Amino acid sequence: MKKKWRLGIALIMIMSLLGGCYGEQEQNERLESGKIKVMYYDEQSFYNDYGNLFKMNYPKIEFDVINMNNALPNHEQNDAGDYKTELKKLIEAHRPDVLLLNENLFEDYARQGRLYDIETMISKDKFDIDAISPGLIEMIRGKGEGRLYGLAPSFYTDVLYFNRDLFKQHHIDVPTNKMTWKQLIELSRRFTNTGTGEKTVVGLYQDYGVERMLQQVVSSSELRLLDVKTDKLLINSDGWREAIKLITDAVRDKYIYLQASNQNSGEMVEAFYRGQAAMTLNGPWFAKELKARTIFDKESKSFDWDIVTMPVAPSSPDQSANVHVSEIYAVSEDSPNKQAAWEFVKFVNSADMASAASRTANGKLPARPGVLKDIEGISTEPFYLLTPKTTSSVEESLGSTAASKEFDQLFQPVLLEELQAIIDEKQTVEEAIDMLEVKGQEALQKAKNKMSEK
Repeated sequence: MKKKWRLGIALIMIMSLLGGCYGEQEQNERLESGKIKVMYYDEQSFYNDYGNLFKMNYPKIEFDVINMNNALPNHEQNDAGDYKTELKKLIEAHRPDVLLLNENLFEDYARQGRLYDIETMISKDKFDIDAISPGLIEMIRGKGEGRLYGLAPSFYTDVLYFNRDLFKQHHIDVPTNKMTWKQLIELSRRFTNTGTGEKTVVGLYQDYGVERMLQQVVSSSELRLLDVKTDKLLINSDGWREAIKLITDAVRDKYIYLQASNQNSGEMVEAFYRGQAAMTLNGPWFAKELKARTIFDKESKSFDWDIVTMPVAPSSPDQSANVHVSEIYAVSEDSPNKQAAWEFVKFVNSADMASAASRTANGKLPARPGVLKDIEGISTEPFYLLTPKTTSSVEESLGSTAASKEFDQLFQPVLLEELQAIIDEKQTVEEAIDMLEVKGQEALQKAKNKMSEK
């Protein structure tokens, strides 16, 4: 987990308070004095981000901050499986009233009946939930099997950034919202062989490998890798076959450029920054980076750019598997302070808090559409056009993040090796799929065996 709600929020909110933005709220009946146990990254950042501001409305409430950064020694949170386990231990030891959970842990606790259904409180307080992106609300409800156990103040998704100047220069139509992956690759193909030497231009550039690009495609198409009930690999299917062929053909024919697949060709590093790539997929933080990059990198260029949505599957053109929430605030089912805990969750997800957060460059998108209208002068509409889709994951099939990680460590090198062999024309797509099915099943069994031994 990362601490991203930082600099600027406190000052902005204090100005809002002094300006009367909370005038109506301040007239509400004050909560009785008490203490709320709240999960957060650390105590100082909690008070900077929320605590001090909340106490301006509810001065009688005290906080006991449960430090999530203590979940792993030395703050080593790169091991998702260990972190999840340790975080559960932290929750069991301290039993916070307000839980700060990621998607996976939220879903676990919701299914176990450990979270409080906040629908009644939302209705009672007439909290403006309709102003929150409907897709996010339904996504959270889906993880709670139809009941609403929490709210997320922000979300993250990627979009397709494109260099308008390059499209204009080469007389190519610019990208549009809701293109399919095939359409994106065809558009990228049109830049093949444009420019020479230092002025060589590629269509789509990404600084990661072919296996991750494949994952982007299959997740949008809702292709599952595993059968949840039988733990069988499903890679030997028409959908996987088509996706693998689409991506490996595009890399081999240089319709798209993946840096990790071309490590010997260092001349294309950071191609989009330097005006050598027409398109790239990235998140909201990238818009700020584009502006800042020209200040310290002499090779980076200023150019006219814009964004459209991520590519979609033809069968679900209004949905994306690329929408994620990293922070869901929930009230514990066994909390003795449910009303106070709800007031805090409501505060974190309020319109005023969303407005304040939208003015900071933290890489997150407010869950309330319309609050953040533009980034660096570019409309944020493409970030909000697609609603989240629920896709089955390896973790759901294996039953734990640790098992998922174990399988991933065994399977990903095999996947990369087989994909590269297709690109190098050392084997066919069919041969690679046959090999992946066998080796993938072996990796799955090894992962499950290892977890059962623990």
